Amino acid sequence: MSQTESGAVQAANIRRSPSAALLVGAAIALSTGVQLAVFVIGMFVASDHDIHRSQGVKDSLVSLSVVAAICLAVGFAIALFTRRTAGRSKVGAITLGALSVLSVPIFWSGGPAIFGGLAAWLGGLTNDGPPHTGAARAFGIVGLVVAVLNVVAILVLTLGNVATKGYGA
Repeated sequence: MSQTESGAVQAANIRRSPSAALLVGAAIALSTGVQLAVFVIGMFVASDHDIHRSQGVKDSLVSLSVVAAICLAVGFAIALFTRRTAGRSKVGAITLGALSVLSVPIFWSGGPAIFGGLAAWLGGLTNDGPPHTGAARAFGIVGLVVAVLNVVAILVLTLGNVATKGYGA
């Protein structure tokens, strides 16, 4: 094998995936960030509506912030604790992938996207994640799919609701 052929083989083996920071950051920004932006803007735009009413803009902003902060703290605590060794990162990928599925009922907080993005990182789907196979990789893929679906659901439901009903509904 010539040097150019070996260079072509090495170039073919290069993983073309995003960094963990880009993947997790995009998941957080496009899920929780969009929700927070919509509700914060709603507090100013919806000034002719009662933003202090029960389950209004203010209550939604508070509950979204609290639940998202808890999801971020739990997700990053698991990810940072388990990322150091290959065995632990497999457990972390499986745990976070399972949490991404279990947190679907609180999709409005961005929890599934947070857990799913972190599971994809620990499952080896990013450039700087440990390359795994088996259950860890499968849970990383499940987490990535759930994260993407969470982002799509939030964008469609939140922005669609504001576009059709406004902030007062």
